Amino acid sequence: MIEYTLERRNRVLVNTDPQRRCYNGCHFSSELQWTDWVVLELCVKESKVDSRIKFWKDLNDYAVESRGESARSEFRAVKNPPFDGHPCREDSDTRDR
Repeated sequence: MIEYTLERRNRVLVNTDPQRRCYNGCHFSSELQWTDWVVLELCVKESKVDSRIKFWKDLNDYAVESRGESARSEFRAVKNPPFDGHPCREDSDTRDR
C-alpha cells in the first residue's frame, strides 16, 4: 500500500535591505519568499490524498478570503519511502511514540 505525507508552505515578507532598515514597521525594501515545506499529515493512504489536499486547499481559500492574499499557502503530497520502521507501518514499534 502506498502512503503519502501532505506538506504545506507559506509566503513570508522578508526584509531585503542590506542595512535592515525598518521605519514604523515598513521595510525600506522587502520581498515575499516561500518558507520551507512543513508536514501537515503523515501516513495518508493513496485513495485519500486527493480529498485531503482538497480539504486543505478549501480551508486555505477561506483563510485567504478572510485575511487576504498573505494567508495563501501551497500544498503537495510526497510519497513515503519504502523502508522498515516507518511510522506508517502497523507493525512498526515507532508508531506509538
